[in-house]
Parts: sequence; structure tokens; C-alpha cells
Amino acid sequence: MKYLLSVILSLTIMQITLPKKDKAMHFAFGYVTTHAAKSIIPEYTDNKKVIKYGPIIACLAIGISKELIDKYDSNPKSTFEWLDIAYTAGGGITLITIDIKKRRAKALH
Repeated sequence: MKYLLSVILSLTIMQITLPKKDKAMHFAFGYVTTHAAKSIIPEYTDNKKVIKYGPIIACLAIGISKELIDKYDSNPKSTFEWLDIAYTAGGGITLITIDIKKRRAKALH
């Protein structure tokens, strides 16, 4: 939970200082989506592969869906951007990396 709060705080600061707020929002959304999926998926299945890969797949699916909505939106200025998907996936991968480091630290002690 403290990691989530630190990421939200840092993204808030990034929004104030970065000219590309959209990228920061994609990163935050990927982080939060992966965190939610990591909490929900184990309640519905015991399949270890789904528990391991499901959160990042959910993150990517939502990122791609959002970009498809942007592409086919009624706003003609909206476009499909691969970089937005990369930022969304980056948020999810950051959460997975933090969890792996915590597990390794527990195993060493």
C-alpha cells in the first residue's frame, strides 16, 4: 500500500511538472489496473499461470482498448498511440517488479 501511495504522489508531482500529462496518467492507470487485477484474480481461480500473468495481460488489454476507443472516437484529433500503451504497460511492470523485489527481500531474511 505504501508503494501505491508513493507512486500516486510521484505521478501527481509529474503531472504538475511534465508537459505530457497523458503519459503520466497512462502509467498510473497501468499501475492501478495491475494492482487491482493482482488482488481480484486469486479470488476467482487457483491457476498459477493466470495468477502470474493475468494482471499484466489485463493491464495491456485495457491500455489497448483505450487506444482503440481513441482511434475510433468521434473526435477527429484522437489517434492510436503505441507510446501510450507502452506507458500503461510500464505502470503494470513497475508493480510486478516491486512485488518481486519484496519477495526476494523476504526470502533473504
